[in-house]
Amino acid sequence: MDARDFEFDGGRVDAQTSRFTRELAEHWCFDGRAFGGYTSALALSAVFAHTGRSAATSLAVTFVETGVPGPIEIETRTLRGGRSAEAVEARIHQNGHTVLVAHSWLADGWAGPPSVHAPVPFQRFGTGDSPLPDPADGSSLEWLRRKWPPLRFGRRSGIDYPESLRGFNRGHPEVALWVAVDNGADADDGGATDPLSHPQIADVLHADAHLFDSPAQVTGFVETWLLSLDLVISWQPGAHLLPSTSWRLFEGRGSVTSGGVTAYGSLRARDGSLLAVMTSQGLVR
Repeated sequence: MDARDFEFDGGRVDAQTSRFTRELAEHWCFDGRAFGGYTSALALSAVFAHTGRSAATSLAVTFVETGVPGPIEIETRTLRGGRSAEAVEARIHQNGHTVLVAHSWLADGWAGPPSVHAPVPFQRFGTGDSPLPDPADGSSLEWLRRKWPPLRFGRRSGIDYPESLRGFNRGHPEVALWVAVDNGADADDGGATDPLSHPQIADVLHADAHLFDSPAQVTGFVETWLLSLDLVISWQPGAHLLPSTSWRLFEGRGSVTSGGVTAYGSLRARDGSLLAVMTSQGLVR
């Protein structure tokens, strides 16, 4: 999996609209069902291609139907444009059906780092100058990559995370793990080529891959399937400046009802600075 997974055919139709096509490959699917993180990342990638802007402030995705391997069409449309900010809608279509609808704001004010950092939402690992756990000290999560091809885009180190599929259903809906895009790099050198073309695209993949891990600590994944309804991400200014190959700490929590789940989480850099907050809702099947 590399940058070619995010290359499009097509482009600008007029001043407000662009249309793109590409093939949704089998390796981005779970048993023939498209990984929602990948289709959401495709939507954001198309938004970047449409606008030419470098940083997104937010992405809100509504999943309408499940994608399948095969050709897809992506239409992006400027809802409001200006010199310093732009609101864009992206729709992915397949076989005459809408797979998802996404809305994103992009703003020049997010292109640089914040002058004042936002406090992190969770303080599970201490406060003040207390260090975060080292990714090298975490548990191996290679079993995720072996079991599910769509998750092979990343490397992971478990902090508070099951070590097998059967290990889910631990009773407390929270997880913590380090995540990074895997392009063969072993260090956060900051100069590695980003195989997914944009760090925020990688953030979308990480978010959808792991947000439901928290409620699944109650429902399990063996006899229960969690169906995503939406995905919402808000980034801090400058979040796109951290290479996708650098470690990010993903922390997630959630809640469970008889027929649905809700999940929320965050991504932090190794120095503890907040990169993004995110939510997702789903149905229990």
